[in-house]
Amino acid sequence: MVYEALRHAIMSLELAPGTSLDEGSLCRQFKVSRTPVREALIRLSADGLVEVYPNRGAKVASLEFADVVDHYEAMDVFMPITCHFAASRRTPTNVEEIKHKLQAVKEAMARKHAEQIVRTSYEFHTAVAAACHNRCIERGYRQMLTDKLRIQQHGLSGTGFGKGYAIADRFVGTVPYLEKIARAIEKGDAAAAERSARELNGFVRGQVVELLTASLGQKIRLPLATQVV
Repeated sequence: MVYEALRHAIMSLELAPGTSLDEGSLCRQFKVSRTPVREALIRLSADGLVEVYPNRGAKVASLEFADVVDHYEAMDVFMPITCHFAASRRTPTNVEEIKHKLQAVKEAMARKHAEQIVRTSYEFHTAVAAACHNRCIERGYRQMLTDKLRIQQHGLSGTGFGKGYAIADRFVGTVPYLEKIARAIEKGDAAAAERSARELNGFVRGQVVELLTASLGQKIRLPLATQVV
């Protein structure tokens, strides 16, 4: 319970990169002893989401520029493979679960609910990963998804409904790609699933590039300097 709660808080940026994680505070928050808290932090450290320092506590793992570059390079390989396997090996149960999670994403978008948008997006992709029926791929893909969602939310401000609008505005463009992936998997079209996965990763990368290169400086009109005699 502690692990899942912290993982979701990190994924939704409720716990921002670099946030200190005090064991005592977490024990009081979750009303548990130190043992489950420490075990959760160790698991999160293995996932690459928490940095643990002996005798110095722990903190939420940072997200460096190099991490973003490495992530999308890895996703260029990992996401198409996952979707390819899912289309090739899906069962009727997998297809229904993917369609159910896709509908949940759409409903969360309509409600502009920040937490639900992040959670349902994660659950859609984990349903796709489950459909590939390869435990190594599924485990690796799940681990990468949290970083994917953290990166996608970079730069968003606000809380509650305001943040929900901001997240919905950023995530809404991904829905057509999710629909294409779901259709390809349902039809068993591995090539189309792979292609749609590449398109989705390219679209999200474009959003991140646009965010990182945005500059208000270009909109500023400074007064011309007057000549001093």
